Amino acid sequence: MPPSNSDAHQFAAQAHAGQVDKAGKPYIRHVNRVAGAASGRATHAFEKDGLSINPDHVLQAAYLHDVLEDTPTTADDLLKAGYAPQVVKMVQLLSKSDEELSYAERIGTLIRSGNIGAILIKLSDNEDNARADRQLQTGAGLTARYAASMPRLRDAATALGYTGP
Repeated sequence: MPPSNSDAHQFAAQAHAGQVDKAGKPYIRHVNRVAGAASGRATHAFEKDGLSINPDHVLQAAYLHDVLEDTPTTADDLLKAGYAPQVVKMVQLLSKSDEELSYAERIGTLIRSGNIGAILIKLSDNEDNARADRQLQTGAGLTARYAASMPRLRDAATALGYTGP
């Protein structure tokens, strides 16, 4: 039986256990906010826009969106845990690769993938990172970087048929 949404949340909570953000708050709070926002967007894309998207896969990938980057977890670990290849692909698209790409180039690569689920997760991630109450944590440069990428991500989602927020 494949992992459930609850399993993905538990996996992320265990993987990020003990990690805190720059304000000293448990990192899983960021993960939970991103997952909530991405889940709402994916449900809208599926139910309202009729897009070929699996909201459960998007929610699982949103919970797992930072595990490859910020923990010892590998893509093979996720596959061995039973996560669908589509979930693992989204997580990989959302993770820094070994290549030396700028943030803007990584966003371009994500957009070119045409993976609507990963694009919606990244939009949700950047919105959370750019929140006013997190600006002191991320710094002005990072906040500007996130803000600059959001119109590109929204335009990409719209080009793929997404009409939601």
